[in-house]
Amino acid sequence: MKKLILTLAMLFSLLMSITVFAADYTIGGASWDTGDKAYATWDEPEDKTRYKVQLYKGNKKIGSNNSTPNDKYDFTKLITENGAGNYHFVVYPLKGGPDMSVSSPAEYFDIDTINEYKRSRSGSTSNNNSSNNSSTTTNSSGNNGWYQTNGTWHYRKPDGTHATNWYLVNNLWYFFDANGNMMTGWIENNGYRYYLNPQSGAMPVGWELINNKWYYFEESGLFKKGWIEYKGLWYYLDANGEMVTNTTIDGFNINQDGVWVQ
Repeated sequence: MKKLILTLAMLFSLLMSITVFAADYTIGGASWDTGDKAYATWDEPEDKTRYKVQLYKGNKKIGSNNSTPNDKYDFTKLITENGAGNYHFVVYPLKGGPDMSVSSPAEYFDIDTINEYKRSRSGSTSNNNSSNNSSTTTNSSGNNGWYQTNGTWHYRKPDGTHATNWYLVNNLWYFFDANGNMMTGWIENNGYRYYLNPQSGAMPVGWELINNKWYYFEESGLFKKGWIEYKGLWYYLDANGEMVTNTTIDGFNINQDGVWVQ
């Protein structure tokens, strides 16, 4: 009898320890904090863990599945690069796994917000002096960086001169004409065709949605053509660089998402 009681006591103790010490990695409250930066935020679980967080523009994944030990992630750079639109993110606790994913509401980032983020990233501030001339173009070396005149963006370099042709700002390429005006949309340069985001002016790398058509741009800024493999899936881009959907190419079926399906 004593042995039975001891056994039951040990089982009860074991069950209690499992109950007490079972880890809880449940997260919630996924939302945006869009002050000076575009932060994805969520509520921490009872037990400490790392997180995986993925950004989406519409239904398209933007960037990689990022890992962080914090309960927020700064998506300012990715959103600035990809321009105005509806964004949401999906986050899950690394120890809990993808089955514990939560999704944020969609947040619309407009062109004014994108441009403000761009100015903040370049370390510049708007010129708001009291002069009647709203198109100040002074070359003072104390006012370097982005500024806007008559709706057109310019970039003043540290030496006081204006950027022309291709110019790299915070690891993003921009193109300026001979007068220092930032160009957007499709341009031709040295016989090649490039695309510059209409909102941010940045040259895209990777997938870019243009007039409801997807393109894939190389690091050089040139768009890909033909078959490409992306994250284990195959896509086909026509002679104009547009991703094709709902068709057959070379005998291979391509679905509504542009993916080759067997």
